[in-house]
Amino acid sequence: MTVTVNQTEATAPTGSTRVLAAGQASPEAAELNSGSCGLILHRQGQLNYGFGREGRAFSRDLVGYLNDKQGGTITTFFYDEVFGVRDRVHWLVHLKAPNDYSRLLDMVDDDEEFRDISLVDRLPEKGHGNWERMFVEGSMTERVLVPQHGLRYHHEGHGAEAEAGNYVPAARNQSAQDFDVQLNSANVGAIVFRSADVAYRYREEGRLFAFDWQESVNTEFAGQVTSLLFEQNFGRQDRIHWLIHLRDLQDYRLLQEFDESEHARQTVFGKQRIHESKGGGGWDDLFLPATINDIVMVPRQ
Repeated sequence: MTVTVNQTEATAPTGSTRVLAAGQASPEAAELNSGSCGLILHRQGQLNYGFGREGRAFSRDLVGYLNDKQGGTITTFFYDEVFGVRDRVHWLVHLKAPNDYSRLLDMVDDDEEFRDISLVDRLPEKGHGNWERMFVEGSMTERVLVPQHGLRYHHEGHGAEAEAGNYVPAARNQSAQDFDVQLNSANVGAIVFRSADVAYRYREEGRLFAFDWQESVNTEFAGQVTSLLFEQNFGRQDRIHWLIHLRDLQDYRLLQEFDESEHARQTVFGKQRIHESKGGGGWDDLFLPATINDIVMVPRQ
């Protein structure tokens, strides 16, 4: 589905004192973000409680070096999880295409400065070591997120050149919000990382519901919230993810108020989502029980 849109009336976020992930990279590198990239590698790790400060310093150094050397082709942002597990941290590695990951592998093999960041003794007063002691064994996990295809708007004169070489069309094309208004992983104050497992038999209906909810929120809260939809590749089948970008952390209440509103009941949650030929049903039949989960994370400076 493709729709041509004009610019929204909301204003772009400016003049804020918020901590933004964009501060972790040059302005040019930050142009590659959750809105414009072809895929995201989401990596998370659990720090041992005694190494929280050192683990974040390691992550800051690593992200800074990566963005200095690869930013714009591969841009990485670092976040803390809040309202979840203490000292769990997240990295969003933004790429245009899967083959770009080979650049990181080349750095691991051949870049001495990169290797020094991971090998230098960062714990001289705590028994010595580097990241391998800072993180809980087995806690480092990765998943590949690809912008959901097939649901997009057409923004006249925007983004085509910047998205050349993308694995799939960029996620920012999913929303009628103008690109200058949209929030993304670079300019955001907080991200709600929402995951859900769609029932196999309702995989199309589940994605359509996800898109309808998303664009209702984007229309209602342009300038404060931008939700973008991704599907997990090379992992669990039919697991989808919303990256719900919030201007500020307290804007999470907007999502709660929307979901409880009569407007949302009539236009999103109350609609029949499953055709009678499949037995009929609402949105709550589309997902496996208890699989809709939220992680809230904020950028580190």
